[in-house]
Parts: sequence; C-alpha cells; structure tokens
Amino acid sequence: MPLVSILLIVGLILTSCKKITNSLPEETTASFSDLEIPEGFSWSTLNKSVMKIKITDQEGNPSSALNGFPLDITDFQGNRLVRSSIIDGEAEFYLELHSSVTEVRAFAPSIDMSQTIMLGEETYDFQLSDVSTKSGYVDSDQDGVYDVFDDFPNDKNLAYSMVYPLPYQELEESKLESGLKSTKGGFSIWYYQIYEDLWPSKGDYDFNDLTLKIKMVVNTSSSNKWASGRFDVYVWTNGAATDLGCGIDFYKYNGTSGGKQIHEYMDDGIISLVEGSYNPEFTKIDPVAENAIVIFDKVDAVKAIDYWNTGVGLSYNPKESHVSFEWSSSDPQNMRAYTYLYYTNDRGHEIRTINLPPTKGMNMNLLGTVADNSPTTWSWDPGTTFEVPAENPFFITSDRHPWGIEIEWSNNLSVPAEYVSILDAFPQFKDWAESGGSNNRSWYKYPSSDSEKVFNVGDLVE
Repeated sequence: MPLVSILLIVGLILTSCKKITNSLPEETTASFSDLEIPEGFSWSTLNKSVMKIKITDQEGNPSSALNGFPLDITDFQGNRLVRSSIIDGEAEFYLELHSSVTEVRAFAPSIDMSQTIMLGEETYDFQLSDVSTKSGYVDSDQDGVYDVFDDFPNDKNLAYSMVYPLPYQELEESKLESGLKSTKGGFSIWYYQIYEDLWPSKGDYDFNDLTLKIKMVVNTSSSNKWASGRFDVYVWTNGAATDLGCGIDFYKYNGTSGGKQIHEYMDDGIISLVEGSYNPEFTKIDPVAENAIVIFDKVDAVKAIDYWNTGVGLSYNPKESHVSFEWSSSDPQNMRAYTYLYYTNDRGHEIRTINLPPTKGMNMNLLGTVADNSPTTWSWDPGTTFEVPAENPFFITSDRHPWGIEIEWSNNLSVPAEYVSILDAFPQFKDWAESGGSNNRSWYKYPSSDSEKVFNVGDLVE
C-alpha cells in the first residue's frame, strides 16, 4: 500500500473533529461484526425495480391502440404513483416501493381501465377489453401528450412529474391484504440515508455520523426521458469525525439484464443547475465529476448551528438545515441519480452506499484497504457500464457490511445515541439484516424504549 494511504488511514483512526475515534467501544464493533449477511443484500428498505407493461388486445396479441396515451401505476385507492407514455405498445416504469409491497394497480386513464399487478417480474401484459378512447382532447404544447394527462400542458419539453421515494404508505406485514395506500397528497415519504464516516476503517456502527433526509422530483418528457427535477435535502444528524461534503451523480439507464439494472457513464456536461433555484454558496456542479452536483461542500456550513442530534453535544431542529436545487438535462434520457459523500479537506476520500462505484474524484489507492473489500480499478469513460446490484460491489466489507444504509419513511427517524450500536438502538435491525431484508422490514419504526440508547430527533422538529 502506498505510504500516503497508510498515513491517511492512520490519521483517520487516531484523530477526529467530533468523535474521539480512538476510543470506540470494542463490544459495539464486535457485535455488528458478527452479523452474517446473505449475498446480494442492498441494505435498503426499498425495492428499486423496473417494470415493463405490454399492451395486448383481447386475444393477447400486441396492440398499438393506446400508443401516445399514458399508463399509470397507482395505489388501490386510485392515487397515481408514476406515469409513462405508451410507445410502440409498451410502457416502462421505475419503481421504488417499500419491500413489503407485493401488488400495485396499472391504470389506463384514457379508457378508465385497470388491472392488478403482482410484483416480482420485469414484464407484464395489460390486456384490453375496450379500446374506445375519449374524443375532444387538446394538446396545447404539441408534445404528443393531451393536456388532461400532461402535468406541464404549456411546456413541450415536459410531460409528467414524479416524486421519489414514491408517495405511498409502507405496509405492516400483517396488513398486506388491505392494499397499497398512497400518501400522494402530502408527498410525505422521504429517503433517510445513514452513514458511518470512517471508511475504509470500521466505525462504531451507530450510523449517526451523517443522516440525510432527501426527496427527489423527476420531470420527464413525453417520451419518458428524465428532463429536469428537484432535490430537497435536510441534515438530520451530524456526528461525523470530520467535515463532509455531499453530492448527487447521474447515470444513463440502459435497461435490465438478469434482474440487474444496467447503468452507463454519460458524456460530461449534460447536467446543469437551474439559475435561481439554488444557493451557490453551497451547491455547484462538481468540478471533478461533471455529471454530478455538489449539494454542499462542508456540512457544517449549511447548519443553522453546530449540532449533532445524537444525544451528546448540541441539538437543533434539522429542518433549519435545508438545501434545495433544481437541475436540467441538455440531453434528456433514461437516468438514475445517487448520493455520494466525500471528505471536505480530501475530495478523493469518498463514502457511498454499496453497489455504486466512486466518482471521478476518488483516490483509487484507498479502495480495498483496511476493512474495505471494493474493486480497486475502475473506468469513468463515457459508455462504460456497470450493474446494480453489482456482482462485486464497492463500499462493502468482506463480511458484506456497509458504511451506508438507506431507509424510507413518512415519519421523523430516531437515531442511535452516540457510540450505541444500531443493533442495540433498534432491536429488530439484526433480523432484518441477517434475513437480507425479508424480515422486520419496518425495523426503524421500533427503536429501543431506553432513552439512553436512542435519540428522538422528532422531538426537535416543529
């Protein structure tokens, strides 16, 4: 290992800005290290999948009867989750649903027809019993989507708007028979991303070093391409051992193969920030990864005061630490967007949830060192592809333990108190992790009743 890498890693272990990282509780680290994790576990409570629906006639043959009209995925109360134009007899959807959800509803609004979809496959048929569409539609912007279905009836570049995580209410396993219930009216579902900051070394597994609360809006064209969008980000906790920056990078989506989503690096400069939508003091195009947006370069800069929200130090309402921005694409296409962290004073030191490769700014000499079991080579050339989930993922230990975990929830997430293992703070976490996400899918709803183990951030929210 290069001398520079050795000195950097030693420095991380022995020094910190907030935590005293050379006094991590040994029993806490050991308890997490004992977890036995099945291969392929995403460390997310979301099931991120692609669904393709083919329109067929009454005999089951491919049909073009609804070409140009939309097809929706809805809950069982009729609330729209996502919408896609039907092109060449097919509609494709990107879904992010709580892993407890097993059914959704496909709905053709032009003929008021629906059918239940049992999740688990990549391709489904939507068989028509009536193809008589309504007449008298108007298309004001001439984008091929009639005004009644168009979220942007006067903008020919935009057609539909979707909010991720999808605005649904996750279901208790005992209540699955009640059907998917949307919370679309309030868009109340958020990503929570929780991190350990000492990568490539193991931390104390309290997963409170940085907690982000995120929502993503995606606006698509009439041909279902990502054209623009918005991000809202809150700093929920910040007990990190060093100053952290955070960004979002974008990839082209190239379909699926064997249940894996294929991502591709795009040409530089496709993504830009919308003027007037962001605070340039915090947010900018990442200068070393041109299809990425830096949300903030230093987390402390966006917080109203210096707080931890981990049961030690100061505490403060995290809604006072809000960053938002809008983006647009000069070349709309099927895309995906993901979060990455980096050390403010060392841009080459990144941290991610598993599967995702590093950005162009990564110091590749750090990969595969200490506890990290990532690949140690990579190419960022446009056209390079990678799979999600990956066969050999980045940012994971040899025991398949992560440095980042993704949760989605409509409520205010409690967090482990400082130096308290997430296993002790959330008693159902262990079974969720060791089952590969099959059991206790809503473990984050049930923190320990011991107030010394869990810090209730929700008490701070006005």
